[in-house]
Amino acid sequence: MIPIIPLLLLQSGSVDPARVPDVPAVVTAARVAPASRPVLDGRLDDPAWTLATPIGGLMQRDPHEGAPATERVEVRMLYDAEGLFIGARLFDSSPQGIIRRLGRRDANTHSDEFRVLLDSYHDRRTAFEFIVNAAGVKRDVLLGDDGGYSDDSWDAVWEAATAVDSLGWTVEMRIPLSQLRFSGASVQVWGVRFERWIQRKNELDMLPLVRKTETGVASRFADLQGLEDLPAPKRVEVRPYVVGRGHYDTPASARDPFDPGSTYLGNVGAELKYGVTSNLTLDATVNPDFGQVDLDPAFVNLTQFEVQLEEKRPFFVEGGNIFGFAGNGNGLAKLSDRPQYFYSRRIGQPPQGEVTSDGQFSDVPPNSTILGAAKLSGRRANGWSVGVLEALTAREWATVFDTATGLRHHDEVEPLTNYFVGRLKRDLRHGNTTIGLVATAVNRDLDTPALNMLGSAAYTGGVDFFHRWGHNTYTLAASLGGSYIHGDTAALHAAQQSSSRYYQRPDAKSFHYDSLRTSLAGITGDVFLNRVAGPWNWSVAGEFVSPGFEVNDLGFQERVDRISAEVKGRRRWSRPGKVFLHAVTELSLGRGWNYDGDPIQRKVGLYAFGQFRNFWIAEVTASYSGGAIDDRLTRGGPLARTLPSWYVSADGYTDDRKKVSAYAFAAVTHDTAGGWSLDLLPKLTLRPSSAVSLSLAPGYFTGRFAAQYVTRVEDPFATATDSARYVFAELIEHQISAKLQLNATFSPTLSFQLYAQPFTFTGAYRGFKELRAPQTFTFNTYGRDNGSSITPGAPGDAVCNTGPTECFRVDPDGAGQAPAFALYNPDFRTRSLSVKAVWRWEYRPGSTIFLAWTHSRSGYFPYDASFDVARDFGRELFLDRPTNVLLVKFNYWLSL
Repeated sequence: MIPIIPLLLLQSGSVDPARVPDVPAVVTAARVAPASRPVLDGRLDDPAWTLATPIGGLMQRDPHEGAPATERVEVRMLYDAEGLFIGARLFDSSPQGIIRRLGRRDANTHSDEFRVLLDSYHDRRTAFEFIVNAAGVKRDVLLGDDGGYSDDSWDAVWEAATAVDSLGWTVEMRIPLSQLRFSGASVQVWGVRFERWIQRKNELDMLPLVRKTETGVASRFADLQGLEDLPAPKRVEVRPYVVGRGHYDTPASARDPFDPGSTYLGNVGAELKYGVTSNLTLDATVNPDFGQVDLDPAFVNLTQFEVQLEEKRPFFVEGGNIFGFAGNGNGLAKLSDRPQYFYSRRIGQPPQGEVTSDGQFSDVPPNSTILGAAKLSGRRANGWSVGVLEALTAREWATVFDTATGLRHHDEVEPLTNYFVGRLKRDLRHGNTTIGLVATAVNRDLDTPALNMLGSAAYTGGVDFFHRWGHNTYTLAASLGGSYIHGDTAALHAAQQSSSRYYQRPDAKSFHYDSLRTSLAGITGDVFLNRVAGPWNWSVAGEFVSPGFEVNDLGFQERVDRISAEVKGRRRWSRPGKVFLHAVTELSLGRGWNYDGDPIQRKVGLYAFGQFRNFWIAEVTASYSGGAIDDRLTRGGPLARTLPSWYVSADGYTDDRKKVSAYAFAAVTHDTAGGWSLDLLPKLTLRPSSAVSLSLAPGYFTGRFAAQYVTRVEDPFATATDSARYVFAELIEHQISAKLQLNATFSPTLSFQLYAQPFTFTGAYRGFKELRAPQTFTFNTYGRDNGSSITPGAPGDAVCNTGPTECFRVDPDGAGQAPAFALYNPDFRTRSLSVKAVWRWEYRPGSTIFLAWTHSRSGYFPYDASFDVARDFGRELFLDRPTNVLLVKFNYWLSL
């Protein structure tokens, strides 16, 4: 079933060559006088470079780990009172083979690259990575938690220049000290690593070398010495912006006073970055605008849980990982659905209130306005690091127009809200031990009963611990947290009956619903023990989340009331073998229980990865889930069961060095109730020139789900299921989408990006039925079991009179005493098209002009589950009402 496994057995027979000792390197930077500093032209011909000692000796990590680099590298480092200078001569025996593609900043251009990683804190946990490709395209990444997270949205203001000649290529970089954070000591030691990527050879060279069986990033850097008397730089940066926006659409009704068809808006705001000290920075934004960010993907969610969306707004993405809490020690075990204490998409989310006034037309703000936000982050020389973020969102109003009276009403749909998150950590033993604290708070100014379903206050707090030993071989991570929410009984009613906990469940033993409750509290904790280095790795993990734990006011978590355990093992082959350049296999076992002790998860998983000698990649994932109790299927009703099921997926990548590369993914699921699904995702990427790339990723998903929840019907005669009928149906889904992305780059500072996604989805509900008995997966099908009947509605029917396509009349027991009820047809289909084009010009370092066009159209069709791709992507797509938004944004970076 999994053909990659026999190939891995062949891999295990390969013999590793003798290991080259990894000697920690020491790099020395030389000071240069201001009048002698190099001029950045990429040529390395300035006399100042002779002051620096050349650094070489890079070793291969890929493809032949531990072997000397196939091409020589010489790196020199200089510094003055304002910045750090790095110059590198990258020799190449075939200069004509150097790959230098253009791309927008921070894009992976699949080119030859030179990388410098700096640990200016020297905390062996944090690193700033600066990357330049042979065409001069820049990338920068902030790495934290010793490689546990990376933030490629971090955009420092720095300069680089490159040149290609008969010996290879050269690069010069200038990194202002104002973009780094460091201590105030007169003599400093930083961490540093150099990397070279040779695209045509798929070769990664490093100094110092970190092998694939070793973990850690900053903890394995070389020492950078020679840095003396660095002044605390003036770190005040201001980036004001001006934005103009035009909105064009086709009004749904000519009588709608809120939609004239075209509107024009202008706005101003600013961002501030202030260096409180050399290692503590304040970031603030006033009236931010994020009109240039990427679109969210289209999706249909038929589950009881919220969908977590990716944060794309620069202010919240950049440096956001400093607020990460409760890691897994960089181990294998993940433990599904762990609480995320800070989910920044909560700030500025769509209003949560409903329109309450009568009227035919309404104008509801699409998002809450962020009045301002600020974050303070940094690290002290004594090992303390701090992160604090506070944001304030405005009170939002919906305007309602009543055509009968001509009156306008204003309904409050979102209260004035303050969000706070704080993170404090202390590193000990050179970063090998960390103790941290986190606290979050949400406070809402509620002054209307219509918003009492929101809590007035929500608080969370926790402590986490990390420790590693044995030359970074073993790690231990643990955390303990708590939550408290307070509000009106309406807010606690919503919290108790949310899909996270379902306190109304009739057979629950460890909790109960309380209509008078005005507060809720809970706790959570976890522990991870890992072996992370060497060819054999393993993890053992456990977690508990009490039923009352709640983080979703500012965080994210799907469900609580859970105790979980996981064991996972891995074998890695890092040396090239007969079949693979490197390979991985993993085996995992997972169990889960709710707080009543009911088993809710029994899962075993297998994963295999291999990179072939032709640089193609293959992955296979397989899992089997045994039968278990399902305490979420009835959405607050009695327990049911989950039947045994299995999952298999495979994906593969071709060699991305080529002008044409491909990716393919396929997944299949099946359960013993006859449910199944098929998910296909191919992707083709074309790079016709060094400045243009085009990718197309169509996707197809279909499946049959044996029991999709439909509704709950109160019935005192349904004694087997606690006086209610839990109605389900077989759901047949079809989904087709495609993602088209075009990138055209005219220079390292001028680029154009186009993104388009057509999407269509149908959901057909068949075979309506009700749960027969608790703790089972058995059903009474209407029209077949228990003398029941289901008939299309008809005019004049006292139960269901809206017509045969919209409603069904259900008699659950025929001649019995149970009353008939109306079951409204849940069939539907939907389609959409989203297009976004962004032209970006960085006309000076840190200053950018954006020109963006967004086009969207969508249609929703109830009672119709017909699946017709030609209709939805062809003849009818452009019948849906379009919306176009044209945006121009200008910002200007000032360093004061």
